[in-house]
Amino acid sequence: MGNKLLLVFTLMLTGLLSWGQSLNIGGHRAVYDSRDSIWLCSVPQSLFGNNFTAVITYDNTVTGFTIDGTAVASGSTFTFVGIEGGKNYAVTAHVDNADITGDITFTWLPVVELNGEFGKEYQYGIVTVNEPDSAFAEPLTARLKWRGSTTNSNSKNKRNYRIKFVNPEDSTKENHRFFGLRNDNCWILDAGQSDFLRIRNRVNTDLWLDMSRRPWYTDTLPNAHNGSRGQVVEVILNGEYVGIYNMCEPIDRKQLKLKRYDEENGVVHGALWNAFEWSRTVTMSDPLDRKPGKREWDGFEVKYPDPDEIGLVNWDALDKAVMFAKRVSKSTNSRQLTVDSLGYYFDVPVMQDYYIFIATIQALDNESANIYYSTYDTQGNQRLTMTPWDLDASLGQSYSPYLNGQPNLAPERDMSWVSNVPLYSMWDVKVLRDPTVDRYYQLRETLLNTDNLVNRYRSAVNELEDCGAAAREEQRWSRDSDLANKVLDLSTEMDKVENWIRRRMNYLDEFVFIYRDDDVLPPPPPEYPKGDVNGDYEVNITDVNALIEIILGGEDLSEGRSDVNEDHEVNISDINADIDIIFNKTSNK
Repeated sequence: MGNKLLLVFTLMLTGLLSWGQSLNIGGHRAVYDSRDSIWLCSVPQSLFGNNFTAVITYDNTVTGFTIDGTAVASGSTFTFVGIEGGKNYAVTAHVDNADITGDITFTWLPVVELNGEFGKEYQYGIVTVNEPDSAFAEPLTARLKWRGSTTNSNSKNKRNYRIKFVNPEDSTKENHRFFGLRNDNCWILDAGQSDFLRIRNRVNTDLWLDMSRRPWYTDTLPNAHNGSRGQVVEVILNGEYVGIYNMCEPIDRKQLKLKRYDEENGVVHGALWNAFEWSRTVTMSDPLDRKPGKREWDGFEVKYPDPDEIGLVNWDALDKAVMFAKRVSKSTNSRQLTVDSLGYYFDVPVMQDYYIFIATIQALDNESANIYYSTYDTQGNQRLTMTPWDLDASLGQSYSPYLNGQPNLAPERDMSWVSNVPLYSMWDVKVLRDPTVDRYYQLRETLLNTDNLVNRYRSAVNELEDCGAAAREEQRWSRDSDLANKVLDLSTEMDKVENWIRRRMNYLDEFVFIYRDDDVLPPPPPEYPKGDVNGDYEVNITDVNALIEIILGGEDLSEGRSDVNEDHEVNISDINADIDIIFNKTSNK
């Protein structure tokens, strides 16, 4: 896009904001939601529970303006009595010889405005981030697109977004800092699209950042973060409220502080890969042959250095680690091989914390997929560090709202769902397992204390309720098809999560994180019957429904069981095979 054209586009988008977007309260922009005729204004939390006297300004096209029946001239003051979450102050504005009515309400969450038309490819738009402690929010030019895999199918409504801020004059990258986090051009808006708590991903990630030990290479890199920091915000898209989001940093080289690519000499140093979907390659058990020069490898993707930018694809450290894990899975002496070499290929303390983490929240979608693997410098120690991503399918919730309530989501489920070879091999070796159990009980005294854990999630939900965001979210999205047309009630969901956590921690203490001799292994879990796609040890119509969900674009967490007819593809023929199994089982009764 040419410089002048981009600037004109920016001005046009800014001009699309109606007179309703010109309302300013005490220096804070009040953002108009045309869907519910509400001005949403972000102010400091300290104002809640108090009166707020503020200077009111608005556009000169407004010839009359009242708040709660009191006429308020632009530039004069008004006192909002007893600010609290969900409390509304009635507004009438006289514009173009007509009276327009609505309400003003306050939140202490940042309010993010997106303006533009967005889809699966990057489009230019305007982003305004209204922070509660800031008296001025500047409209910023950015390129935006929808992001996600199953969350990005055509049937979805509450979208995730990737934002790349640019200079409006020449479209070059432009960095911005929000919420005291990093100063960067790239940010993500995570919708929590199918999460009935809305903040599982944000709170889970914060738990990981608090509990995990730092990667092995970070002693001299205090600004390295092995996870995505973020802030819960409320979003208004083209003048309509779309609810609670997690605005967060991406996982990239800058976040992990990996060593930069040497452009002058064409040498790869730091490297980053993403396991974006479950496969036997991603579990490192039976990897497919890798095709040279391709940036994807059966569920893995090269993220840094970007092959499109440097003209080559680097798999070196990850390839070696995957081949080592394959040897472990096939070896008759797998335990000794794990003891001798696991720490050469993987950052074991981080891996131990990762096992504890996914076991605690039962992150079924994160034991193999939704993991970033990184190495600080391929020219030195190539040890890989693990970083979790996308933690919605946890705490008793499935990746699909249609599958919630399945037996495999119960807090008493064992750890047989971990198919990642390095993880379960580590757990199978006493000299690595015992320190992991020690670490678990250290964390049980602090961050993983049951009450502390419950309070972490309940405090996050209470904040949404106390600032009014929970009610706005429930009104906007309850019974939406993203949630399988179910009621959205954050308080009720939190009660379920608390019960789940308390049962889960008791189960982990008694049956998982226990000391045992190497030669006294727990009995293997029963094998899943053929056709048991949803993992409840039965084959019935629910497995057919799960297959339909997967074929229509839902995420496949079946660990290979969805390939019922074993032709290495998942399609309608597997549905027919599953129906045959059900029919034959019924006929033989």
